[in-house]
Amino acid sequence: MERENFLGREMSRVVLRLRILYRIKNERMYTYALLKEFDKIPFFKLLGKDIKNDVYNTINSLKQGGYIKVSTKLEGGRMKKYYTITKKGDNVLKSALRVRKEAGKELSKLFDK
Repeated sequence: MERENFLGREMSRVVLRLRILYRIKNERMYTYALLKEFDKIPFFKLLGKDIKNDVYNTINSLKQGGYIKVSTKLEGGRMKKYYTITKKGDNVLKSALRVRKEAGKELSKLFDK
């Protein structure tokens, strides 16, 4: 069970990072909108926990790493932080696609035996 928890945590971190980058690639978004979307994704529900803190921590990590950038805008009397992807973040997404293809081949070999 400990191994499953470890794998689940590690996988969820990677998936969450990539999902955030993917989601803001074509449209700037603010945190609450991301949270509402991610709350509906079956993968995250499978982990059986509220991912709110994970989303905030991941956004901060991506921002500090230069993968996303933030801009603020006053809307309805409140400041909203909008996130957009950087060139560095876009390169990560492209790389992840290549890795996914290769990993898929390896997983198929592993589980088809």
